[in-house]
Amino acid sequence: MRFTIVSPVLNGMPWLPEAIESVARQRRGATFELEHLVLDGGSTDGSRDWLKAHTDLGYTLILEPDDGQTAALRAGFDRAGGELFGWLNSDDVLEPGALQIAHDALAADPSVVMVSGTCLFIDRDGRVFGAMPPPPVATHEAMVRVFLNAPQPSTFFRAETYRAVGGLDLSLNLTMDLDLWLKLTRAGRYVVLPDKVLARYRVHPGAKSERMAVASTRQDLKVRRKYGMPWRSQAGWALIQKGYVGPIFGRVPRAIRRRTRRLVRAVIMAPRQPGTTRG
Repeated sequence: MRFTIVSPVLNGMPWLPEAIESVARQRRGATFELEHLVLDGGSTDGSRDWLKAHTDLGYTLILEPDDGQTAALRAGFDRAGGELFGWLNSDDVLEPGALQIAHDALAADPSVVMVSGTCLFIDRDGRVFGAMPPPPVATHEAMVRVFLNAPQPSTFFRAETYRAVGGLDLSLNLTMDLDLWLKLTRAGRYVVLPDKVLARYRVHPGAKSERMAVASTRQDLKVRRKYGMPWRSQAGWALIQKGYVGPIFGRVPRAIRRRTRRLVRAVIMAPRQPGTTRG
């Protein structure tokens, strides 16, 4: 089987070399072929020069403008020749042997369409300060209702299923990964490997997820509602609190914030009355 990893790049320095090299290392002792597609949408920070100079690391370099990260990823997967897919952003890192672990889990059972391991959180200097495990219950319904997403850098999936469910949604610029996970888990089995660390996610002020955290939370809410998330669910409460209650009431006195949170939680999480419907 062949693995295709897509890496969208836009001004990826200083972490781009570590990301690219972490993919190249996956070939050591691998029982699969590896295709790495790197798409640079117009970097001006030296990323393009570095990428042009290091193609001996085994990637295919595509230099073309795009309409953002989702569009770049979709363009990469449209070109991809592998049976298994994943993507790695230019500030993240794959753990040694990560793709072999994912390959073996997907190859062992054709009904498995997606697999996730644990992802470590690292700071701008590469220091580990936390971890994000995969969801504890690996079902579509649980992922809709519980505010714990599959960690993107350590999640891999079957190309055939990706295409069958329509791929990445170009209308989403922040939670396109969640939307894809929910489509994939509706189409087949999801296997989680919480005891396997497969990647490292870098947290830094320039990351899109940090700069646009509130907008991302609100888009997350929209996506989950599309797939039937009830308002009265753990994810419903968490997303409203993080995306609306917190930002709106962040500057009011703490006592008022507490009362507001309790009121909203009581309304959202209150038991259903007979004769009413959820959602």
